[in-house]
Amino acid sequence: MRIDVLTLFPRMFESPFAQSIVARARAAGTLDLRFHDIRSWASDKHHVVDDAPYGGGAGMVLKPEPLARAIRWVRTEGAHVVLLSAQGALFDQAAARRLAAIQHLVLVCGHYEGVDERVIESEVAEELSVADAVVTGGEVPAMLVIDAVARLLPGVLDAQSLLHESHTGGLLEGPQYTRPPEFEGKPVPPILLSGDHAAVAMWRRAQAIRRTLERRPDLLPTADLTPAERARLPLPRARTQVSDTDLVAAYRSGIGSYRIAARFGISPASVRSRLRAAGLRLRSPSGALRGPSPADVAHMRKAGLTVRELAKHFGVSHVTILDRLRRAAR
Repeated sequence: MRIDVLTLFPRMFESPFAQSIVARARAAGTLDLRFHDIRSWASDKHHVVDDAPYGGGAGMVLKPEPLARAIRWVRTEGAHVVLLSAQGALFDQAAARRLAAIQHLVLVCGHYEGVDERVIESEVAEELSVADAVVTGGEVPAMLVIDAVARLLPGVLDAQSLLHESHTGGLLEGPQYTRPPEFEGKPVPPILLSGDHAAVAMWRRAQAIRRTLERRPDLLPTADLTPAERARLPLPRARTQVSDTDLVAAYRSGIGSYRIAARFGISPASVRSRLRAAGLRLRSPSGALRGPSPADVAHMRKAGLTVRELAKHFGVSHVTILDRLRRAAR
């Protein structure tokens, strides 16, 4: 596998990948890892790669010309370009497995206030974020992605070690123990010393489910559980009580009762009943224009929002936004 990293700080990657598992994968020829300075594609004598954002505001934005040239120079046919960005989809083990199957991966380290949107639209296949947090640049997230992907490449690790670990089948790994059998008065669970491999496997499975329930219950809806295991899970706690004010505000923004119900975890019938009780006159379920009005969409479009941003703002598809813009232009 080949991974090219486009960054403003290529020296940040020298030490992390000069040793351990990734270093062995590079030495064995399993992983071809290359780092490139985006400034090398700047055309001016000072190698400027950023500029102030249009519309004002703090921070700087990576310019489109150097970054687009860099991506096009390193990209081969079939390469997959990923931008590390706080706005991207959350990187998880499923994404790591998916990326590990790609022959050529190009990682773009975002920086400053962001990347010119035109480069994202024309050159980037997907955006990924490693956490719901903002860091100083995409370098550390890129390191995490490289490490998570590299360990999945054939021959890098013993295949058996990948079978039972956290996020295998959507579960966290249970507790692990080693010698001595007792430490500071705390013994190893007797079942692990029993020699009964079937009983040990069952215990580890139960512990994995228990730990996931305690620490990451959000993983359980999509976890690989048997019907019996899922039936034994405790009922989910009720969501935080939603106020009538929030329901009314959501409905007045143009969102329908079904979308509101999905957002707040209550039934569509309850949404409509509470809206009526709040004195709101509901829109007709058929024959009426659903979603935001053409005037509202056109007004926000003039403010500079893209179709994608408008769709996200109003909670509708981009097709609906384009329809409203056409209606407004009549």
